[in-house]
Amino acid sequence: MSDPLSVLAATALATALPAPPARHDISLAVPALDGLRGIAASYEHWLPEHRLGLAASAQLRESATGDYLGLHAGAGAELRWYWRARHRAWLSRQPAGSMVGWFTGGRVDVGIAATRDRVSERWLGNALELGATALVGYRIAPWRDLEITPTLGLGGRRELASGAPDWNRGTLSIGLAVGWLF
Repeated sequence: MSDPLSVLAATALATALPAPPARHDISLAVPALDGLRGIAASYEHWLPEHRLGLAASAQLRESATGDYLGLHAGAGAELRWYWRARHRAWLSRQPAGSMVGWFTGGRVDVGIAATRDRVSERWLGNALELGATALVGYRIAPWRDLEITPTLGLGGRRELASGAPDWNRGTLSIGLAVGWLF
């Protein structure tokens, strides 16, 4: 049986020490508002000594509707630098040193897209898509370990299509993810 005084001292010490920052995050992208179906999920690992988050993501989405079926599957990697991570973030309950607050970063993506004509019942072609994006965002953790992360990015895409000329395009990305820090 433990001494009641040592139990009381250990309890007081445990409540006096701040909780360590969460080292992991799992999140889902909020679906697009244009009605297309899909899912995108990501995992982020926190390196507090460098204020860096390393993320990997996967997505599967429908990219065309109506007379056509478009499917897109992709994967991405992201590096985020939380420049104010040593301070408590606005609207966040996470301790200082957590992966919350303002961040900037870069992202690379690779994906495969396929399009099918539903009327003639034939596949029209496939494409390999490569992309890179520069991002800025702000993560808040308003309740327990729930996190909300809006992002804004500028980037470029290169599409290497079978049977069609390759083409490049600039991109503007606006994202919103909701997840869990642990």
